[in-house]
Amino acid sequence: MLKVLFNIFAPDCPAWARELGLAREHREIAKRHRRVQAAWAPHLQASREAVMGAAARCARHGQALVIGAGDCLDVPVAELAAKFERVILADIVIGVAARRWARKFPQRVSCAPWDASGALAAVAAKKHTLGAAEALAIFRQADAGLPPGGEADLVVSANCISQLGLVPGHALPAAERDPDLPDRCAKAAARRHLEWLGRRTGIRLLLADAERLDIAADGRVLKRESLSSRVGLMKPYRQWRWNLAPIPEWSPDFHRVHEVGAWLYDGRNEENGSPVVA
Repeated sequence: MLKVLFNIFAPDCPAWARELGLAREHREIAKRHRRVQAAWAPHLQASREAVMGAAARCARHGQALVIGAGDCLDVPVAELAAKFERVILADIVIGVAARRWARKFPQRVSCAPWDASGALAAVAAKKHTLGAAEALAIFRQADAGLPPGGEADLVVSANCISQLGLVPGHALPAAERDPDLPDRCAKAAARRHLEWLGRRTGIRLLLADAERLDIAADGRVLKRESLSSRVGLMKPYRQWRWNLAPIPEWSPDFHRVHEVGAWLYDGRNEENGSPVVA
């Protein structure tokens, strides 16, 4: 009975993904959401609205692909299923909620275990002997390949680009000797993901952290760090705040807040993969 319950409620992912801490990260996100649902609600709603705004730009409604679907907190699955013939929820860790949506709309919604970085299996295979230079080379040269299900009319990268290399980078023993390695892995993976998005043929929506702020209880900004500029993104066409970790979730002294941006790509900017800013 316990094994059956575990299979029902545990996230579905390859063993090597657990080695890299991705299943644990999935569980921690779910736990934090349960603790601070009210603080996250505006961000999740804004993300869902941005997804449906991008969907409205699609000339065809055959297939929608959501990358980093997770537990679909920020994904309007039912609305996408009503608009597209097929919706693919892709992530390296497939959560219970995603599987539930696939059961609810069996003809329209499916789950696809998929590594958007294209690097993780190789990183995991060499995890214990991988040096910093070799780890970065893997992320910089990796190719995620064709999207699961083939090219889609809508591709959504859903609040995952900053994590593609960060969590696996922290799992590397080399990071104990080189504390900046996870951030460099994150930057390399994010740039490759942007290149991959630039090669897609449909409407593409990137939801990503633009800035990270530490805000005191009285509203003073204690620290501000640009995240999007590190990977060469221009100003997003929409932006909102995500109260990621309100006091005392991250710290008793400040709220950890992300400025989240929405970048939209379409056929008008195929040459350089730059997002639409309008």
